[in-house]
Amino acid sequence: MSRNKFNLKLPLDEGRDNEELINILPSYQMYRNTISKNLTPTIEDLRLEPPLYDQIQPFQSAPTSPEPELDDDNQETILENAHRLKRLTSLNKEVAKSLHVTIHLTKSIGKPGETYSVIDPLSVEYKQGDSIYGVVLVTNKTQQPIPFDMFTVQLEGVLSFGNSNNTLMDQSSQTFTFLTMFDFNASWNDGFLDRLKSDHNNPYKADHSNSFDPSDNTYYHLDPKKVFQPGVTYKKFFAFVMPERLLENGCQSSLIKHLQVPPTLGVSKSETISSLRHKWKGEAESKKYASITNDLSFTDASISYAVSARVIGRAGNYKQLLGGNHSNQLLGSDEYVVANEDYVYIRVIPVTQPVFSLNRAMINQEAKLLYSGLVEDIKQKMATGKEMTRQGHGLVPFSSNGSEQETNLHPTSSSVELSKMRQMYKAKKLDESKVYEVFYPIKKKPVFGASKVAGMLALATPRKEYVMEYVSPPRYPNHSATTLHIPLDIVYVNDKRSSPPEFRSISVELVSLTVKSKKHPIPIVIHPEMLFENKTKGTSPSQDNFDVLTIKRFQNYALHLSKLMKEAPELEVEPEMIKSIKGLAGLTTKYVHLKVQNVGYESGGAAYASVNSIPWEKQVVNSESTTERFEDVKYVKQLIITANMGSLEVRPMRLVDFCLVPDFQNCLIARIYYLKIDVRLQNSEKISLRVPVILQRSK
Repeated sequence: MSRNKFNLKLPLDEGRDNEELINILPSYQMYRNTISKNLTPTIEDLRLEPPLYDQIQPFQSAPTSPEPELDDDNQETILENAHRLKRLTSLNKEVAKSLHVTIHLTKSIGKPGETYSVIDPLSVEYKQGDSIYGVVLVTNKTQQPIPFDMFTVQLEGVLSFGNSNNTLMDQSSQTFTFLTMFDFNASWNDGFLDRLKSDHNNPYKADHSNSFDPSDNTYYHLDPKKVFQPGVTYKKFFAFVMPERLLENGCQSSLIKHLQVPPTLGVSKSETISSLRHKWKGEAESKKYASITNDLSFTDASISYAVSARVIGRAGNYKQLLGGNHSNQLLGSDEYVVANEDYVYIRVIPVTQPVFSLNRAMINQEAKLLYSGLVEDIKQKMATGKEMTRQGHGLVPFSSNGSEQETNLHPTSSSVELSKMRQMYKAKKLDESKVYEVFYPIKKKPVFGASKVAGMLALATPRKEYVMEYVSPPRYPNHSATTLHIPLDIVYVNDKRSSPPEFRSISVELVSLTVKSKKHPIPIVIHPEMLFENKTKGTSPSQDNFDVLTIKRFQNYALHLSKLMKEAPELEVEPEMIKSIKGLAGLTTKYVHLKVQNVGYESGGAAYASVNSIPWEKQVVNSESTTERFEDVKYVKQLIITANMGSLEVRPMRLVDFCLVPDFQNCLIARIYYLKIDVRLQNSEKISLRVPVILQRSK
């Protein structure tokens, strides 16, 4: 993933509560002292008075060559590396009580002199465009001033990967910040700026003594000398607006789907540690996690959103604050450390934007083209490598139709009959691009000899994506669960006039697929054809999945190309192709099957208790081959499966306490859903048909 750039505060919508706020366009000086402040400390110290200069005679200075300009983009900044800085609280947890930092979310914009209403951070499921208001309180409970170099208030979205073998207190091994919004008013900056339209501050004269608020005995401006005075509580109000989408540089491939705001997923280690720190500080309230309940994610992967407030300064200035032998644990007195911090985690469940919904088909079509192009390029590269290898060994190249296996030139009688039955099934000239269908040969085993094909069973449903509405956990305003109506045609074809089969049951499962990549970005949008094929190839239906069709395929590509590159060193493989192959070959998946308990059947406007109670419709089919004409009979059941998605339970544990977040795809993690319809015959054989599902929050 590309290096994250910070989102400056976006313009706030007019006509709402936040119209009272003033937006800031930061000056270059303000930008250099906040967002782009270098990780290497400088000699600047605003706590010292400027020196007095005597009147002296001017002198001629010698000319010097200009210093080279530094490229800010190539420097490491404090904010981008804040998660890597040492924490004083990890050396001595009593620091958190000496320098107390607390964040509260509020119902509306905070104003000096007015009381504010604190809300539970997890009482709202935030979406794009929602405002997040709050206040940060910083109290120096010691008898000495506590210096700082930076005080930051940010809204951060972080993707974290850990190690399932780590303990609860181990930090995540990898973190990727995909969203950072910086509040210049709440953070320390050089200017004494107006925050509200009713403010009239002098930006050049920073006098925090005039910012005393007698309503709660706090100061709402920080000391310009960058110190927290003893016994003083500082109060900084903040406001953020959840963006509509992520910045384009968040995805190397500029995929629209990867730039959508992802939902809160899993429980991050940072959130767990933050909760324990609140207990260390003696706070009584029980902290709950933003994921609220089991969302079927990986145990070592999470997407979290939090408002953070950090006090950052030089290690050498905090030796007295640490006290005792703890100060000896600081390696360098000039390195930056986090003196104290606080986080408030929020739950974000984005809505599906109408424009995105309208263009979903186009996005899928583009994804198919990119995927097909990638596969074709890889095959051509492998063919080129094989040709180079043959020439290097002095072998004569041979003509090939692209098939990697020899074809069987002598079809069996079973394959001839199956071909004939498929032709009878498709007598209506069905458009295969408009339906998902699966064929299953019905075989009968005689007393003596091998089993023979007695008929063919076909399942078909329209090729479409079914839409489910997101259902919030019980503590939030809830929406009614979606009931899906799935048309299903069951067709049995047999040229021997045998009776159609009976069914034991039809079951419907929702499959939750979570995909992650800890290293290489996912190069394309995952589309349904990468998830399943709905083809019967003599293999187990359980192998018709993303692992076999996509991950295993690209693992084979990686092995073959690696071998060819060793055998033919002159073979040039583009770096982008290598990254794409690694990105798909190195994916890890987690499947969770949720069975729909409440399933019904309708046919011809009437409801039926079981699929067997729906009558077969007998149809006579006239068809012909190149050598003969024949008349056969096929049996058809046309029904609609009604699946109440509010009756899901996780199998095999039979859990009902879970929450399905909206589907999404990111460069490193994705959540995808599809339905698996299982038709089980009386002999316990099972036929599976899969269809894609969209799970979205519409409002």
